[in-house]
Amino acid sequence: MNKLTISASMIGTIIEWYDVFIFSSGAFYIGEELFPSKNPLAAVLNVLLIFALGFVTRPVGALLFGHFGDRRGRRYSLLYTLLISGISSGLVGLLPTYQQVGSITIVSLVILRLLLGLGLGGEWGGAVLLTVENSEGRRAFYTAFIQSTVGIGLLLGSLVFLGLSTTLSQAEMLSFGWRIPFLLSFLMVGIGLVIRLRVDETALFVRVKERGMLLPFPSGEMFRKYWRELLLGTVVAGALGTVFYVGAILLPVFYKLTGAVSSSLSFEGTALFAIADIVMVFAGGWLADKVGRRPILILANLLALITIYPAFIFRSVDSFFLMLLLFGIYHGMGYSPLAAMVSEIFPTNVRYTGASSSYQFGNSFLGGPASYVSADLGSVNYLLYPVYTVVLVIITLAFLAKSKESKGVELAQ
Repeated sequence: MNKLTISASMIGTIIEWYDVFIFSSGAFYIGEELFPSKNPLAAVLNVLLIFALGFVTRPVGALLFGHFGDRRGRRYSLLYTLLISGISSGLVGLLPTYQQVGSITIVSLVILRLLLGLGLGGEWGGAVLLTVENSEGRRAFYTAFIQSTVGIGLLLGSLVFLGLSTTLSQAEMLSFGWRIPFLLSFLMVGIGLVIRLRVDETALFVRVKERGMLLPFPSGEMFRKYWRELLLGTVVAGALGTVFYVGAILLPVFYKLTGAVSSSLSFEGTALFAIADIVMVFAGGWLADKVGRRPILILANLLALITIYPAFIFRSVDSFFLMLLLFGIYHGMGYSPLAAMVSEIFPTNVRYTGASSSYQFGNSFLGGPASYVSADLGSVNYLLYPVYTVVLVIITLAFLAKSKESKGVELAQ
């Protein structure tokens, strides 16, 4: 595995995850500036709802860019996903306030969030396949480089907002400070394009293309022949996505709104989550290449199930940092095995479509709405916050118990 391939795979996903998480990290400021509500909780819930709406286009992006990725190549699709996501995120930083143009601002924000989701829907699968299809072994470990970009993007977004919130006054943050992280996306896209244009197509795709095995409609083949694999990947990705979004987004918002932590402590806790996640994706990938994907995924889900209720019951600064650390560990340890598994259960000529769809269907329909649905349930009674996560994790454990191990699957088909 050469450094250029790893760098080209990582740069796009770092940028796209950074773009996603500055949206959630800046939820308070976006709610204040771009929404009319005078109720801080209602404004934040509106931002989280738009955040969840971005997941609507992620499955569309998975099918669209998966189609071209399985027809024309992984590299081809990845150039477009980078441009769409990066530019749409940068434009958020240029939006006028609600007081200036009214509902036009909200409509524009929704459109840009939908475009960001579209690009991300096709980005992740292609980036993972650049490493998986170019590696001769240790597939789970090499996917860790891609999976670590979620933590890196989250860490970058958190640190940018932490630095700005400690340097600027609250009035300055509301005036212009919250826009800076979004505007930085323009610069990051330029750097990403320079690197990504230098990478070659994967050897496995080239081989399948030379043999005339490309399909006219990969998605049709996936739904017709590989729907069981798609269902498995969707459920497992959804549960792990829920663990992530509850830990990285809902808990910081919950602890801040209940007065347990300040804005700066909230950003610090999110950074701790990200660091734990980055470390554990490599540990989880290494272990998955030793013992298999299923055992690690089962363990990650079991630990999350045990921890979810204490996370909402014990509300203090110490419990906040402990819970974010634990959720970062749980998500990280299962994230690389997930990427390896969804790449291994599909053949090469539908792998981009299958892997992307599994991941994005799971995160869009199950994991993505977790923050908003859990917050809505918790508004009735705080003991209802964990219910969504508990139900989904139990279903996922049942799926994993019946699934087959994919560690020894031969990809050259």
